[in-house]
Amino acid sequence: MSPTRILMADDHAIFRQGLRKLFDEHQEFSIVGEASNGTEAMAAVNDLTPDVLLLDLQLGDMTGLDVLRRIGTGVKFKTILLGADIQRADELNAILLGASGIVRKYAASETLFKSIRAVIAGEIWIKREVIDDLIQMMPGRDSSTTNPLVHFGLTAREMEIVQAVVHGLGNKEISEKLGISPFTVKHYMTRIFDKLLVSNRVELALFAVRQGLAKNARQVQLHVVPKTQ
Repeated sequence: MSPTRILMADDHAIFRQGLRKLFDEHQEFSIVGEASNGTEAMAAVNDLTPDVLLLDLQLGDMTGLDVLRRIGTGVKFKTILLGADIQRADELNAILLGASGIVRKYAASETLFKSIRAVIAGEIWIKREVIDDLIQMMPGRDSSTTNPLVHFGLTAREMEIVQAVVHGLGNKEISEKLGISPFTVKHYMTRIFDKLLVSNRVELALFAVRQGLAKNARQVQLHVVPKTQ
């Protein structure tokens, strides 16, 4: 299996050098590039096609949140936000802007490795408190009906796609699973977003959990990070 391609974006050269040494000791990871600021990071993700972007919260020319905002949510790579002091508001914004994980810079190296493996597997690496806050932020609906498909106006096919998103599947994987084209999946996703009043896959997964649309899912792909990490 090919190693996970990693791009590091941090304005401290010493920190990048330290990470590189850590990753060099693990064959499952490969550092494909470094960026010292947000501008370089946005250019590098296009040029180097990483699997994972390790993104510092505070960069020289902009914040990591600014980078996430400019990159958008339709990218193929996963982003893990790194920071020494990350406030709850930053955590919430990062996930809503498309980040797949959040790791403190003082965490153990194995925690970082675990987070990378988790996001590559389609999970979201965040703390339970953040999950709870995000769920509460999702648009509320009256769910008095016993049939969520009728109540939210979802078709059976759209419900299948919601379940797939909750499991962490991407559009290509969903298309293969359901035997439809990626373009058709994208069309369904747009309709689902409009019906449920959500704007990205993370919001959709959280909304599905809150409203009971994921009650038949075997495992919701939200990795609960222990408080010690």
